Amino acid sequence: MNKSRIAIRGLGAVTPYGEGVNTLWQGLLKTTSALGLCDRFDLGGLSCATAGLLRSTPVIPEIPQASRALAFAAAACREALTEAGLLNQPEACRSITLITASNFGDMESVEKTLASPYESHEPYQRAACAQASLSEILANTFHLRGPRLAVSLSCASGASAISTAAQLLANGRIKRVLVVGYDVISPFSWSGLCSLRTMTKEHVRPFDLHRSGTIFSEGAAALLLERLDDEAELKPAPLAYLTGWATGNNGFHLTAPAVRGAGSAFVMREALKLAGLEPPHIDHINAHGTGTQPNDETETQAIKDVFGSVASTIPVTSVKGTIGHLLGAAGAIEIIVSVLSLQHNLIPPTANYETPDPACDLDIVTSPRTVALHHVLSNSAGFGGCNSAVILSKRDPLKHPTLSHASSNLSQMPASPVYITGMGALCSLGNDRHEIAIALREGEAALAPLSRFSYPGSPVVGEMTAVDLAGSGVSKKSYLDPASALFLAATAQALLQSGLTPEVASRDAVGILAGTSYGCLETAEIFFADYLSKGPRLVKPLLFPHAYTNTPVSLAAMEWELRGHHDNHLSNDTASGMALLQAFDLIASGRARTLVAGGVEALSPLRLHAKQQAVPLGEAAATVVLSTDSRGALARLIACSLSTTLLQAVEQVLQEGKLTREAITAIYVNQPANAEARELFPQSTILLPETLCGDVAGASTSLHLCLGLLSNPQGPFLILTGTPSATVAFLVQTY
Repeated sequence: MNKSRIAIRGLGAVTPYGEGVNTLWQGLLKTTSALGLCDRFDLGGLSCATAGLLRSTPVIPEIPQASRALAFAAAACREALTEAGLLNQPEACRSITLITASNFGDMESVEKTLASPYESHEPYQRAACAQASLSEILANTFHLRGPRLAVSLSCASGASAISTAAQLLANGRIKRVLVVGYDVISPFSWSGLCSLRTMTKEHVRPFDLHRSGTIFSEGAAALLLERLDDEAELKPAPLAYLTGWATGNNGFHLTAPAVRGAGSAFVMREALKLAGLEPPHIDHINAHGTGTQPNDETETQAIKDVFGSVASTIPVTSVKGTIGHLLGAAGAIEIIVSVLSLQHNLIPPTANYETPDPACDLDIVTSPRTVALHHVLSNSAGFGGCNSAVILSKRDPLKHPTLSHASSNLSQMPASPVYITGMGALCSLGNDRHEIAIALREGEAALAPLSRFSYPGSPVVGEMTAVDLAGSGVSKKSYLDPASALFLAATAQALLQSGLTPEVASRDAVGILAGTSYGCLETAEIFFADYLSKGPRLVKPLLFPHAYTNTPVSLAAMEWELRGHHDNHLSNDTASGMALLQAFDLIASGRARTLVAGGVEALSPLRLHAKQQAVPLGEAAATVVLSTDSRGALARLIACSLSTTLLQAVEQVLQEGKLTREAITAIYVNQPANAEARELFPQSTILLPETLCGDVAGASTSLHLCLGLLSNPQGPFLILTGTPSATVAFLVQTY
């Protein structure tokens, strides 16, 4: 069997200690606190006054006007590329995919846009509300020519991005990937985080009896990963091997941890299973360890449930006592620390741990501890019930018998068939598949002047009518962003058609993956408007969690207890395409039996301002249920591909699907893919849904898939969604 291993080749870090991985490592070993006064902006009377801030912004010569978020991420990327020996190596960089991960993206730039007249904004300020914009600049800065992707799963973002990267590598989608998690402390994030009352006014004390909360910080962390095939050797030797990974959702609550940390337990078990390891093989756990009462206790319970009798013997540490909680960068930072622990056989201490808590009766490391380490697990979690776990190993999986399962190249395993058993769709053409099918037959565009909110000029858009969530069986919510309401409605339709019951969802660990370019931007605008008009102490705590980009997919996970694989892609027009591709790979490789995947995009004033263009903008949500079970199937998803060019994506998907161009009956494209698709398929029917319902950005791929299913073409049809840096392609056969 062909073998594949995932090697970690380079690390980069920017933390409140300063620039550099070694600076981070030495600070942790000395338990030097990197936390201090939050004095970058006027706190406006907020009682939370301690943060982990960088006192100087890294200098990036290639980007002299870089924002702080961009500078943090770029400095971490430069260090990781340098250690891997790939900086300024154009040929090597051609194959590198970039994945960025963040809670809030470049929120400081977005705040400037929200706080000043629209006509005064620079192009990047307008674009910054889509997190993928920073990915494009970073990739261009370092001449990375692979696809540019972005993900966001709140405070699990950094670790989840590593899982996303690993899945793409293991399935042979990409060869090399640079992952960077980043976040900055800004008035928006600080006022919101303070409103949730999770911050302490003293020290962060992970797992300590007297812990009273966490402290948030800023920074960035980057890792360079590479897939090694067969007996290929990497010289110099890798820093570590990534052997297990998993994501999931609590399916419980937007901000509170699940009972006994069930979400964390799920991802730890899944990571162990993929790595081919048993609990006694894990030598050390780098815990999420926020220092809040509920998190540390439930994380302890999850560790005990997974590791059983050996739980009390595994050394556990949390780095948040010294550097705080780095938000979207936290998981990536902790994976870097885990790699360093493996390299040095040394575990950094948990700072400020003084009084043991009987409810957290683990082996908490309180001073630097020398231990022979072979396998380390890093655990992460975040708002929205997001969870991720990663296992790092010192030995080459090919040379270690217990890792034989992890060494299997998932792209070489016999592929399970992937069927579409349910779908849900809403756009300006209609509020469900029946209305949309009628509109498609009539062929008339559903575009009209904007009416839901005021915007200069009342542009023509593809605007949704009111969504009937109660009629869809969705439980009553005290507040919903328009994007969340749309996504819940589409998911309800798909689940109803598929007949997926709660019992099956629980048995099969059904998960949900989504894509969006802008997320809950309207709620973010409302929240920050309160900040500007009323001050930081009077912002609405209810709104803040609903402003996260992952809120729609996380709310759907909670509504239907979809606790399995979980992700949220932000890669502009390909966002829902990446969710579908990832779900396809998880099912085809045997890691899941059933998954929900789709996308959503809503209109908002800032989105209209950010992407002014000739094509009208639209809003939509579309989801499908994918399964290995063919009963009641609407169609089969034959193949999919990801490439930097449309031509390569088409060639790959046709080769995988064993079809010729002439066999394709219809092709659904977005505007950037339109011209090239017509050149490649001069005899085929090309459909451009933007002309009917507007440009729906991150929801494009999933909506086009549903439109294709509703049109029911005779023979296989193709979905092509392109951006300047990536194209996703899907072959579909209806029944």
